[in-house]
Amino acid sequence: FGNARTIRNDNSSRFGKFIEIRFTDTGTLVGANIETYLLEKVRLVTQAEGERNYHIFYEILQGMEESDLERYFISDYNAEDFKMTNQSDTYDRRDGVSDYETYQDLVQAMETMGFAMKEQTDIMSVTCALLHASNLSINSITADEGEIDRTNVHLEPALSLLGLSADAFNRALCYFSITAGREKHTRSISRENAEKGLLALIKATYGALFTYVVTRVNESITIENASSSTSSGSRRGNPSANTAAASIGVLDIFGFESFMVNSFEQLCINYCNETLQQQFNMFVLKNEQAQYEQEGIQWSFISFPDNQDALDLIDKKGTGILSILDDQCRAPGATDKTFINGLYQTVSRHKRFEADYRQIGGRKFSIIHYAGTVEYTSEGFVEKNRDDLPKETTELLLSSSNAFVKKLAEIISGSSSSDSPKGGRGPSKPKTKLTVGGQFSQQLQELRQKIDNTSPHYIRCLKPNDDLIPDHFDPLIVADQLRCAGVIEAVRVSRVGYPQRYTHAKFLTRYRILGQRELKKAAKQSRRRKPVEVLVEAIASQMDPLDS
Repeated sequence: FGNARTIRNDNSSRFGKFIEIRFTDTGTLVGANIETYLLEKVRLVTQAEGERNYHIFYEILQGMEESDLERYFISDYNAEDFKMTNQSDTYDRRDGVSDYETYQDLVQAMETMGFAMKEQTDIMSVTCALLHASNLSINSITADEGEIDRTNVHLEPALSLLGLSADAFNRALCYFSITAGREKHTRSISRENAEKGLLALIKATYGALFTYVVTRVNESITIENASSSTSSGSRRGNPSANTAAASIGVLDIFGFESFMVNSFEQLCINYCNETLQQQFNMFVLKNEQAQYEQEGIQWSFISFPDNQDALDLIDKKGTGILSILDDQCRAPGATDKTFINGLYQTVSRHKRFEADYRQIGGRKFSIIHYAGTVEYTSEGFVEKNRDDLPKETTELLLSSSNAFVKKLAEIISGSSSSDSPKGGRGPSKPKTKLTVGGQFSQQLQELRQKIDNTSPHYIRCLKPNDDLIPDHFDPLIVADQLRCAGVIEAVRVSRVGYPQRYTHAKFLTRYRILGQRELKKAAKQSRRRKPVEVLVEAIASQMDPLDS
């Protein structure tokens, strides 16, 4: 549900995830918990050339039994027939993995995770409903009024699977209401805006479905932490065999991205990488400092580039790009043009920000990231950051005759009990909806705190080439990945200091021959000296004449 074929990877996770693996105090694995970040919902409505939508759509069309295909009204269709899957003209995977086989794996995995058969049916119903919904069309009645095309063969299947009526569906997508005092007025909207509403419905519904799946998986694998049942910091009293006392966190998150066209998604992903790179820098520097202090070596000459200014450019309150974008999203009549103009006026002199005459004419800008300069286009920034589903559409899903669709609508609207405000003093004021950028920034800060409270280890995954072929090593591509992962900079810091590091025992074994006489002489003396000190002095005395 969250992985897709991209230009560089046939099974790319289009969301970030932090998996906390939990153990008892004796080291027995007892459970886990998954937290996800920023599902790439724009992929649902548009895919670049050479890329696919999420695997689930192709797996259903390839692997589902004929009787099930008929139940979901897709037995006569394939991936080429749906807008959700045919925009890029890419239908297979280059790695040879079969969508038919992975669908069978999916069904088995859902059973293993405790998804009931009714639950599986509900999930597949909504997924297939979205395939049909992507093919719906809207007719223009006038310049300011549109109407759902009721002759479209995909309308009835979509409505049936979602538990909606045609009239209610048409009202929600093609009209909106305004309340003035005690009066409520209904206004029509243009075909173009109705089509945008349909795409928003598809993205929001799938996003809620993804959230539901993750929540259900967590219900199946999560176990209580010992800290939640005992006082903080206390390890007296034996936690039960089914209580987690320790954990290992695995963070699998987006790498740095720079494409021909970069939009809001790439800004968020690269903001994440800037944040994690700063944490990595501090971790490496802290380790270097600890080693040098332990050895009694002056280490102040080590410098590490600080990317705080890049983070300030993106997330500083009031003047950062995300803050400017949020202000625009709250203002009436805001567009991508008003956003980019506000950006030029506020941050044009920032040393990490670039916008030449060509970019200003195309409403673009560049950020000088730690891994290199990336050019972004402002098109779609405001809409993607708002990620709004019209009130009428949310109410439509809440009115569904399908209980599962209602549950997804509650996830969308935030009306579920888990999202209710704390306190409970009578009716609470509606909460201000966080923008996508605001929510992601908040998640990043929480993630950073989690990492800071652990002892992190880093695994860097490198691809030898972009052609997905064996036995071919492209040095430029590998070097670029090392640079983007901050590895080259970490190596530079090590080289500036003392990169050759031996334990005393290994140093003695390796270089004993250079001070054999001195070591034997020291061994006979009454005052005991460390052999490594004797050897170092012996080597140094031999090097002094060479230096002079």
